[in-house]
Amino acid sequence: MFEGRITNAPHVPRGRAVLDSRAMVRNPVAVFEKYRARLGPTFTVHFGGVKPSLVSTDPVVVEHVLRGNRDNYEKSDIQVERMVEFQGKGLVNSHGEVWLRQRKLLAQGFRSSHLTKLLPMQQDVLQELMNGFDHDVRQGPVDVHQQMVRFTLRLVGKSMFGRSMRDEELARIGETISAIQAFILRQIVQPWKIPWFRFSGLSEKHQQLRRDGDAIALRHIQARLKEGVGDNDFLRILLEARYHDTGQPMSEAMVLIESLQLLVAGNETSSNALTWIFYLLARHPQHILAIRDEIASVIGEDAVDFRNLHQLEGTMRVLDEALRLYPPFWMIDRIALQDDEIGGVHIPAGTLVIPYIYGTHRNPEHWQDVESFDPRRFDPERRKARHPFAYIPFGGGPRMCIGNNMAIMQMLMIIVATVRKYDFRLVKDEAVEIQPMMLLRPRGAVTMSFRAAS
Repeated sequence: MFEGRITNAPHVPRGRAVLDSRAMVRNPVAVFEKYRARLGPTFTVHFGGVKPSLVSTDPVVVEHVLRGNRDNYEKSDIQVERMVEFQGKGLVNSHGEVWLRQRKLLAQGFRSSHLTKLLPMQQDVLQELMNGFDHDVRQGPVDVHQQMVRFTLRLVGKSMFGRSMRDEELARIGETISAIQAFILRQIVQPWKIPWFRFSGLSEKHQQLRRDGDAIALRHIQARLKEGVGDNDFLRILLEARYHDTGQPMSEAMVLIESLQLLVAGNETSSNALTWIFYLLARHPQHILAIRDEIASVIGEDAVDFRNLHQLEGTMRVLDEALRLYPPFWMIDRIALQDDEIGGVHIPAGTLVIPYIYGTHRNPEHWQDVESFDPRRFDPERRKARHPFAYIPFGGGPRMCIGNNMAIMQMLMIIVATVRKYDFRLVKDEAVEIQPMMLLRPRGAVTMSFRAAS
């Protein structure tokens, strides 16, 4: 009963998983790392003490699940039930033809031609943010994570809803998103508490938060429908684009769902990734100087544009290495629809399969000195020699994050604007602890001081 073996892979006894459930709430990555060190790259565990799960950091297994035999693996009830309950059913939590139809429509907004059109407005917003940032850092040390949440919420929010959405409205939506994400995580790692959450009123409390956030976004959608096209923003794409099969636009309700899901994903992905990038740069300041030299060589005094941003090859290697160490999506979840087998491991139908990205990026069979910060890992020849699924910060296969190019563009913009102007360091030269929620956040403040670049 307490062993609960799931398949032929190394296994965490079920009783052990139940005892570890409280630790899972605090830091599921620490628990998974403990299991991985003892059992190897692929193992089974009852997630939350309840759900039979196979966890893998083997790129061969990960590729099989996400690409090779992808039709056998759907997003789990973590996405389909828990997240739909609070976010609605959109691109990130649909399957099959419904998913493909939405993907084709939304992809129009992420073409390089559209991102190029977005960039001037984003540069204006970024300049306003840098002015506020300059004021803040003159007063003393700042929490970089808090600053990056503000930066990306404004950049993603204005990209989504245009200039009409006020900063205080975006801030309120951001607070709502954070509270709901934390509550969803509690339900995922402690599923037996879901009836209590409903009985106690906690579920309804968070549903009201959702309704309040929805109401803000809906006012802007309805105003745009009434008044006309507006800015070159994503809302324009969502309202004007037509489905390839019917020629009809998205419904108002679907525009609401997709716009907020894109805002959630874009803000959380970029803000957390940027926090870790600045943290790592502060601990390895030689790379600040290297990035500054590259900016001077590639961009000089010219305006930042889509082309020259993507010529910052050394800066991009720093970004890649930061995403290796601290991938925003620390895990992905899938459900096996039918029995399957990969690498001699049997996967029974109904098993929750977890491509564990944080562990994959530290798999010693594919990475050396895994905890060190070394952007040279992403030199072209070394990248080419690695398994393509050894590094998947935005997922892999057809369901790779649709907004990854926009996220990279915005992160490069912020890095360039900051490194050009400032030197920076951690107030306390101590390791920052991770806090894995839906995405990989730092635990507590990341306090840093900034001064004019020398």
